Amino acid sequence: MSERNVVLYDGGCGFCRRIVDFTQPRMRSKSDLNFISLLSEEGEKVLRTLPLQYQQVDSLIFLDGHKVFVFSSAALKCLANMKWPFAVWTPVFWVVPPSIRDFIYRQIAKSRNRLFRQPLECQVEQTEQEI
Repeated sequence: MSERNVVLYDGGCGFCRRIVDFTQPRMRSKSDLNFISLLSEEGEKVLRTLPLQYQQVDSLIFLDGHKVFVFSSAALKCLANMKWPFAVWTPVFWVVPPSIRDFIYRQIAKSRNRLFRQPLECQVEQTEQEI
């Protein structure tokens, strides 16, 4: 695996894709994080290297060396790698107990696909029109 930190995300989720698109240009260093879709071949390969308890997680996963962060902790690890003013919020949210952070995270995750659909049809149509 790469020496860079890895962020595994749900590439089929419109909300997750938009968050990644928002986050990537705002990273402190473009080489710090490697964003990989869980649906990709590379994502599946990385997922298989994790302990079984994490292979079952259908959520954001942040790999920092051999440490694995999931749910709100993974989101905060991403936030910590962003430029100012975003990274400044990491310690503020980190002091919130994980049970509360994860509850909020899961509530958002429950409605993410309903609220933010991935426009797959539009992307396919645009690609075909360009050819």
